[in-house]
Amino acid sequence: MKWWLLPLILLLLYLLSLGYLYLFQRKLLFHPTHEKKAKEGFYLQTPKGRIRIEVRNPGKAKALIYLPGNSEHWWESPDDLARLLPEHTIYFPHYPGYGASEGSPSQEALFQTAIRLYDRIAPEHGSIDLTGRSLGSGVALYLASRRPVRRLVLITPYESIAALGAERYPIFPVRLIVKDPFESLSYAPDINAPTLILLAQNDSVIPHAHSRKLIESFRRIRPEVHTFPETDHTNIIDSPEYPKILRNFLE
Repeated sequence: MKWWLLPLILLLLYLLSLGYLYLFQRKLLFHPTHEKKAKEGFYLQTPKGRIRIEVRNPGKAKALIYLPGNSEHWWESPDDLARLLPEHTIYFPHYPGYGASEGSPSQEALFQTAIRLYDRIAPEHGSIDLTGRSLGSGVALYLASRRPVRRLVLITPYESIAALGAERYPIFPVRLIVKDPFESLSYAPDINAPTLILLAQNDSVIPHAHSRKLIESFRRIRPEVHTFPETDHTNIIDSPEYPKILRNFLE
């Protein structure tokens, strides 16, 4: 092989990898589940299709919108929340393209789902609390920066999906090509609501450095922060202290 062919081959492989990352980034970011079963709730009509909203404990004065993590669309989650928070009506959306919802996931689609849901239910409740887990924490911050909420809970949050991607793929210009940056740092300074942030001690999906940058970006309030020992990104909700801390903050 001629000496000058190797750099050309490496450049070609790099460009092909970059093209793949750009074209298929949403498949890398979003992990839709496709269960069609639905229990109690309703559908939101949107220009891109129907969005399924699971509802538990209907008719309460207080509401909780729970914006789930990437793979958290299993059916036990709304039921667990309803048992944990019996004084709240629980609203648990299936993101576009997830579960029983139509459409395709994107930052804009998730943000608009949250806004439409809030505007739909606000006249029915005296107050609205908001919880976002992992991917949903960025959606929750966006919503809380644009609509009044009584209390905000962020579970394993990040400062930016773009920053996480740049760390995971350091040889690529992720920040230049990312379609769904979820820049939570842009929304945190506008938050007025009392905020609780829950972290897992051994979180390898969203390392603490990313969560800490987010915590430091709050300006109007100082979040209450709890780190659960011997937990990771997935099993944080199994900590014995988790339900007590969440319930005490919201109730």
